[in-house]
Amino acid sequence: MAETYKTITNVPGWVDLLTSDGVPNSVASLYRSVPILFRAIQLRCDALSSVPVAVMKGEEVEAKWPYPTKLGDLLWRWEASALLSGAAFGEIVKNRAGFRKDVQYRNPFDMDTQYADGVYTFKQHSSGMKWVNDTRAGNYEMVYLSEYDPKQDVFPGVGAAMAATIDTKLLYALAKFPEMYFEGGAMPVTLLGIDTNDKGEIERIQNWFKRSVTSIRNAFRVLGVRAGSITPTTLTPPMKDLAFPELDKIAKDNIALAFGIRKTMLDSEAANYATAEEDRLSFYEDTIKPRARLFEDVINTQLLMKDGLRLEFKFNEMDIFQEAENDRADLLNKLTTAGLPVEVALQLAGYELTNEQAALLNAHQEQLDERRDNEYSPDVVELRKWQKMAEKRVKEGKELREFETSVIEPSLHGAISGA
Repeated sequence: MAETYKTITNVPGWVDLLTSDGVPNSVASLYRSVPILFRAIQLRCDALSSVPVAVMKGEEVEAKWPYPTKLGDLLWRWEASALLSGAAFGEIVKNRAGFRKDVQYRNPFDMDTQYADGVYTFKQHSSGMKWVNDTRAGNYEMVYLSEYDPKQDVFPGVGAAMAATIDTKLLYALAKFPEMYFEGGAMPVTLLGIDTNDKGEIERIQNWFKRSVTSIRNAFRVLGVRAGSITPTTLTPPMKDLAFPELDKIAKDNIALAFGIRKTMLDSEAANYATAEEDRLSFYEDTIKPRARLFEDVINTQLLMKDGLRLEFKFNEMDIFQEAENDRADLLNKLTTAGLPVEVALQLAGYELTNEQAALLNAHQEQLDERRDNEYSPDVVELRKWQKMAEKRVKEGKELREFETSVIEPSLHGAISGA
């Protein structure tokens, strides 16, 4: 059996802070203490709540938001709640006759959620009030949005801040350690080897060291001792040797990833203007648009549907999307002018057509072709028909067949058929 030895492993002070009770476990407390978490949530909430919206009645009639509480304020707070706690709550306030008067935000950290047989029961801890959502009957007393959780389907899920808790706690500990370090006089943990058995002398030297490193007033005090009687040994490394920058970068990258935010939006020095603009557009496309669809579904289903209303986010009205749309339209014009088929030009310019739009485009293109054919001689018209037939069969994976015509000269017909 191998011999075993006891040893002391030196670790930075922030590791002790991280593994002890010194770092808050609550994401709500971390939100108040860690700047990048605060900034990430602010960015997400500001972005979602600033997108133009329209409340529609029917297909084309635009209506007003029917409640006194501003929709933008609700969206901001609901998004913050979902990111921090995994759920968002909004009380549907009714009068005695059951008429809906308002929608008011409710703090998710003050709510308890229960579920049984399609019925949700929400209880507020501070007041004891209860609300019930009967999803089977379509009756809602509380607007309730929950994030996805792979372990269950009905209770509050996993918010972005919860997924980034470890990295956020690491940043808290990294920021807190220098504060503690300087509060201790910028003195690392030090072992004093004192060449004496006199307990009074040992205590006197210890007290002098403590006072001298914890107060500026004592910085130039002098302690007289026997030469060579004290051997100080530093147990913790100096701050310059700690891996603060590397750990700080890793933690911030992970938080940005959890929130779906490009690093350029959290760090002004991360990229040039062009890259920052591209990342901002990507942020709205990849992160904010899907969130908006989630909020649309919840608000329409649980709040507006009974009144014959629906909410729509109007991303195309935003300046950043209008600029991108102008660039795409300019590219489409250049591609079609160069002679590319419209379908190919649309794909290259980034347009996605629905089946109905594609059918309308094909019908319109056929009408254009007929008008153009009328401008050509009969033999050219016949050649265009032959070309369309051949292209269609090739596209469908079919063999080419003989093209029967009495207009094209036999020699030209034979040459094309042979080719």
